Amino acid sequence: MIRRLALVAVALTSVTVHAQTEQERAQARAAFQAGVEAYAAERFEDALRSFQEAYRIAPHPAVLVNMANCYEQLDRPIEAITHFERFLVEADAISPEQRREVRQALRRLRARVGEVFIRVQPEGARVTIDGSDTRRAPILDAVRLPAGPHEIEVRMEGYQTVVRRVEVEGGERSEVQVTLVAGTEPGPLGEGADAASSTNEAHGDGATSGSEGSVDAGEGPGRDYFNTPAIITGAATVALGVTALALGVSALRQNSRFDEAVQDSNDPALSGRERAEARQRGLDAKDKADRRALAADIFGFTALAAAGATAYFMFFYDGGAEDHATSVAPAIGPDGAGLMVRGSF
Repeated sequence: MIRRLALVAVALTSVTVHAQTEQERAQARAAFQAGVEAYAAERFEDALRSFQEAYRIAPHPAVLVNMANCYEQLDRPIEAITHFERFLVEADAISPEQRREVRQALRRLRARVGEVFIRVQPEGARVTIDGSDTRRAPILDAVRLPAGPHEIEVRMEGYQTVVRRVEVEGGERSEVQVTLVAGTEPGPLGEGADAASSTNEAHGDGATSGSEGSVDAGEGPGRDYFNTPAIITGAATVALGVTALALGVSALRQNSRFDEAVQDSNDPALSGRERAEARQRGLDAKDKADRRALAADIFGFTALAAAGATAYFMFFYDGGAEDHATSVAPAIGPDGAGLMVRGSF
């Protein structure tokens, strides 16, 4: 509190630099002093209004620090961050100590704010955040939101409205994906916090660090990728693949033995009996190599078929239930692009 009050008071002597008339200078000084007194009395709403009036009359960058302090005390960290950042940009001369204090305040405030990337299809949809902040898709930049629960509503004529509730973590980045489905009935409510997503980044002083574990909002209930058929076919894929690999290695070894036997059968230093035995060993090795290579091919193709079945059961299998409304749509996530099955499962 003492440090922030010191920042409030430091601007008093220079707040009227840009005022044009004596009357304006007097009004700016009065408004600024009223703000300082209201801030000291912890009447932060009154202090903010007074500082805003002083800045309107005489827009000195130092007043932005005072306004930022008021926003912080009013638990409005996003506005506080914006005004501190504006101060660093607009101030012509900042002492090292004041710059350090402002940056410390920014670090403290950014720990209370999360950034959310809202990915919406189709473009042109109206996105309303917490019932007031309305934007149009596509939203290219991250949206700053205070840590805590928030509600995101996405609507467009001819499509089902989707309401998504998300839990924003302070100092982290997350992503919410919404794809509207054609129709007129409201879409299901969804919880937007899914800890399996990977775009969270902890914020420091204007930088990010790799604090992985982002928020990824899917469409409605989560997809059960690891259902029983997928597990069975996946295990079969691994077993078949390992068997095919082992048979292939064994076939290569038998081929090597065949080559060695051919050399021995043609070696004039060996007796006729030894060359005959070498020829027989070569024929046996060749026969084993051919049979094991054929078996390796069979197991390999079967493993590929099992892998295809596993992919089907993971991404398209609905458990045999009927009348489930599903769709396949493109999706973009932290690790790349792909297809996502959406709907009721």
